[in-house]
Amino acid sequence: MGVDTVQGYGRLRRRSFYVGVIGALVVLVSAGCSLTSGTDPSRIVLPPTDVLSTESEVETTTTAAAPSTPDTAVALPDWTIGRVIALAPRVDNSHYHQGSVRPNSPIEDTSGFHFTTPDRRVNCSTGTNGSATLACRLNTETRGNPPADTPSSCRWARNLVTLSTDDTQRGACANRYPVLYRSTIVDYGHTISISRFSCLVESAGMYCLESRSKSGFAITPRGYLPIAAGDRAPSTLTGIPESASESEAATTGEGNQETPVPSPPTS
Repeated sequence: MGVDTVQGYGRLRRRSFYVGVIGALVVLVSAGCSLTSGTDPSRIVLPPTDVLSTESEVETTTTAAAPSTPDTAVALPDWTIGRVIALAPRVDNSHYHQGSVRPNSPIEDTSGFHFTTPDRRVNCSTGTNGSATLACRLNTETRGNPPADTPSSCRWARNLVTLSTDDTQRGACANRYPVLYRSTIVDYGHTISISRFSCLVESAGMYCLESRSKSGFAITPRGYLPIAAGDRAPSTLTGIPESASESEAATTGEGNQETPVPSPPTS
């Protein structure tokens, strides 16, 4: 067996030197394989989400100052309620996930969307019961008697309004359509758009539409009123007299396209 002299390390047997080098290479190769297998991308499992929340979150990534006009409003004249709702500035949906179960309970984050008008007269929630329904509570009204065919399990509330693809309804089961308290305010002159629902909040009232049915409701000082996207918008929103004909309204609306919705009050 040969003997080599390695400077600084004394005399080493040649076979021992080769064995040592081979052993070190084996260790390095093993370590490299271990590192490679450890850095392989793992399978990402996304948590299940309902259609309503998924569609709504996508909308929050858009710029609120320049929203796209919904398809339901593209062919509508400027003097219609659907067009006015579509052209109003949008709020950022990411600010509307909070609310409280009771008037004085702590505010919590939720998966649903919750908002209120500046005067706190109306609170709305969607996504709290797993169904694609917008439910709003009129805080200025008291509960009334339920219909005769109401099941005993229903905690009837006449001051609730619901909106879905099927229709809009006055009065509902509070335990089926929970509406949270102390939710974030939508300022006057702005629209909140959550999936198929769009609600314009104004000092003259709140106007909500569902995009598939193109129907909805308004809550004004006069109370609850069913509406449709093609209905004439109140003059308080457009500045066009309601007595004007459709042709006159169209002409006036062309001159008001830059300001289709009044600005929020400064006071």
